Order: sequence, then C-alpha cells, then structure tokens
Amino acid sequence: MHSALKREGTPLYVLARRGETVEREPRHIDIKLLEVIEYESESFLVDVVCTKGTYIRTLAEDIGAALGCGAHLTELRRTATGALKVDEAATLDRLEGLGEEGRDALLVPADRMLGGLPRCDLDTDQQRRFLCGQTVPLASPAEGLQRVYGIDGNFLGLAEAGAGMLIPRRLLSDANQAAPSG
Repeated sequence: MHSALKREGTPLYVLARRGETVEREPRHIDIKLLEVIEYESESFLVDVVCTKGTYIRTLAEDIGAALGCGAHLTELRRTATGALKVDEAATLDRLEGLGEEGRDALLVPADRMLGGLPRCDLDTDQQRRFLCGQTVPLASPAEGLQRVYGIDGNFLGLAEAGAGMLIPRRLLSDANQAAPSG
C-alpha cells in the first residue's frame, strides 16, 4: 500500500495514509539474488538483486509470512540501478574538492543507464529532423523506446519507435548537432 502505484488516479501511499487498504494484483518480478549478509538475533541484513517493479517491503513481508513470524524493513538502501552503482559514485565532499575538469572526469555518459534499450542510429537528414523534434521515418520494424544516436555516434536522446516512425521523446543536444556539417 505504500507505493506510487495508482488506483483510479490516486497513489496507493495516499490511500494508505488515509488508513485505506485496497486489493492489489500480484506482479511478475524476478529475484535474481537473495543473500543473507548478516544475522543477529531477530534481524537480518540481506542483499537483493531484482527486476524493476519489485517492492522490497512486500518481499520482507512475504519472507516473514513464509517463516511464520512476520517481518518488516528497518532500513532500505538501493546500491545499484541498471548500470549505475553506488560504489562508483562520488560524494559531494569529493566533488567540492575538485576543479571543473576533475568533476567532468567523474561524469558518466547520459546513455549509460539506458543500455537495456535498443539502439537506433540516424543518418544526416534523420538527425536534423530528430533534433528539431520532428517524427522521422524509420526503415526498421523496431518498436518501443529507443536510444537514438547521430552520425558522429553521439547520444541524441530517446524516441518511441512504431509503425515505421521514430517519435522524439527526450532530446539531448546542442544547436550545432541539428545542422551537421559535411
């Protein structure tokens, strides 16, 4: 009940705060790893690797129900999302101690977190149209959200592909990319 999923337009957490409970349909998820890291008396520290849409609070409740004793979370920490991992992150203190060049060196490419999406490469005319926010004809039968790259291999943004068209959704560009030279 304490999730952002919506019931008739209202997030479940809003209903929960009102003291309301509604039936929720089960969701298919994959738990790729569930490992007990520490055990103390009545407390466990576990590492979970799972697919999106997994509610760890619900997983804890389910584990408690299976053990016949009940369970809840006392702490939740996300250590990775997609290709981004917290142990590769820089603290604010570290960033403050660096100059602009040092901070830039720590930045990861914007498309790194989108590696699970199909890649779509555009030619010069398609790139120009895409960066102007126009729908681009697409020869590929691909459908769904796509990572879009220009003629120089730079990440341009995200688009929805379907029915032979590529529809821009989020653009990352500067004015020079819309009118490539050559």
